[in-house]
Amino acid sequence: MREIESLDDVRRDLLLELLDGIDTVHRLPLTLLGENLGAAEIERLREAEPAVAWLFDAYGLGVDQRAQAEEALEPIIPYIHSHGGRIEVLEAKGGIVRARMSGACAGCTASAVTLKEGVEQALRDGFPGYVGLEVEEEEAAEHPPPGPTLLQIGRPGHKL
Repeated sequence: MREIESLDDVRRDLLLELLDGIDTVHRLPLTLLGENLGAAEIERLREAEPAVAWLFDAYGLGVDQRAQAEEALEPIIPYIHSHGGRIEVLEAKGGIVRARMSGACAGCTASAVTLKEGVEQALRDGFPGYVGLEVEEEEAAEHPPPGPTLLQIGRPGHKL
């Protein structure tokens, strides 16, 4: 990834678009394969061949994706709660996590930053096969974040 990040914008964007295309071409058939094989056969194939196990893990075949998404979000939950917010995983399928933000998060002008920098990063780090996030928010008037807001200085996605 460091080498990809060091490329100029045009080459990096082209490479990432190509990788997304490869992922898209493979994700649907592998997901359908996993659904048709069943848990016992997936586990047998996983144990028989390390390369198959890696591929199944990369695309999240044979795992409870909702439980995996919830587990991936555990590190960020205290931060969300400290601001009076809540996040609930409603569904996770095919690498897409559908979640509801509520409490102080609903209508908060900083929730987009929380999603991008916190929630999505936690899912990328802890949920193999993560593709994207769909968020439902409670209806609420737009408002600034509660209490003092910390500003993280650094590159997006860079861990301090």
